[in-house]
Amino acid sequence: MRPFLLVFALIVFPAVAHAQDAPLFQVRGAFGASHYLHGDLDYTAPAFLLSMRLGTPAIAIEPEYGFARHQADQAFSSVVNTERRTFRNVGVNIIRRWSGMASPFVGGGVGIYWEDVHFETRSPGGNFVSDSTNGPRSGAQLAGGVDVRAASWLTIFVQARYEMRSFQDPGGGSVIQGFGGIGIGMR
Repeated sequence: MRPFLLVFALIVFPAVAHAQDAPLFQVRGAFGASHYLHGDLDYTAPAFLLSMRLGTPAIAIEPEYGFARHQADQAFSSVVNTERRTFRNVGVNIIRRWSGMASPFVGGGVGIYWEDVHFETRSPGGNFVSDSTNGPRSGAQLAGGVDVRAASWLTIFVQARYEMRSFQDPGGGSVIQGFGGIGIGMR
C-alpha cells in the first residue's frame, strides 16, 4: 500500500502548486480506432470520443462518451450474412496534466459499457434477423497522451487508451485505442 501512496503523493502534491492557475473548461472531440483484444472480435473499428475536461490545468475531471462501430459482410453463393456491432461507453476519468506548450497527461477512471449486435442473413429461402444488447457492464479505462496548444482556446491532442469493458470478464472485452482530436476551451 505504501508504494501506491508514494505514487499518489508524487502526482497530486505538485498539482497543488498549480491550483492557483485559472480553471479549465474544455470540450474535446477525437476520431481514432479501437482494436479488440478478444479472440472472437479480431478486428479494428473506427471510433469517436467526446469529452469535457473540467478543473485546473494540473488536475481535471473528464466525463466522456465513446462510440465505435464495426460491420462485416460475408457472402456464400446466394447467402449474405451481415454482422454489425455498435459499442458505446460513458465514463469519468481523473486526469493529471503537466504544463507547457506540449503537455503530457495520464489518467484513468470507471465507465459503463454496452454493445448492440445486429445479425442478418439474406437468402433466396428467406431472411433471418437477430438484434441483441450486451450490457450495460461496469469497467475501467486508462488514458495517456499529449496536448499541444495551438491557440489560447484550441488544443490538438493525441491519446492512447486501454479499456477493460467488464470487471466480471476482464480479458473478454478489453480494447486498446488510439485517438487524435481537438479541444476547444476557455481558461
